[in-house]
Amino acid sequence: MKKETFTEKLIKRTYGISDPLDEYKRREADRIGNKVFMILFYLMIFGNLIPLVLAYQFPQLVALVYPPLILVIALIAAGYVTYQMQKTGITTIEPDMLNEKENKQLHYPGLKAGLFFGLWMFFITPLLHIITGEGQDYFHSLLTIRNGLASIFGSIFFGASIQFLISRRIARAKKEQDKD
Repeated sequence: MKKETFTEKLIKRTYGISDPLDEYKRREADRIGNKVFMILFYLMIFGNLIPLVLAYQFPQLVALVYPPLILVIALIAAGYVTYQMQKTGITTIEPDMLNEKENKQLHYPGLKAGLFFGLWMFFITPLLHIITGEGQDYFHSLLTIRNGLASIFGSIFFGASIQFLISRRIARAKKEQDKD
């Protein structure tokens, strides 16, 4: 068996593919990614001209509207990618096709995702408080009870929802496999 390249690992992680990356899944991931890239590429080129022209006359309006608009566009693109992944079926889990390492990675994925999310939230939230002007000192904000509890509850909720979603995907895949 050939070793997986970094690019293949990145494609599998980005698109949520748990099975080996075969030709069909790779082709579909490339097709989806190319469509989104082309749309975002031209949108960023021509979309940046509008704020550039308006920035001289309405700088405050551009500063308030442009970043949320970019976020909304990115979320729409992510929604499109998710829809296409579900439509093409590249994210379906086939338990027979998984090797030992991939099968091991599916044990408690919600716990892993929750821990990562909780740690990320624990360290980033105080930084956001400083940027927004709510906090004065990073280490003081980091060690508050509020930050710790928010991180713990956020990681539990996120981990439980991820665990639920992946366990449902696995159960659906096993059910379809037993039916065949």
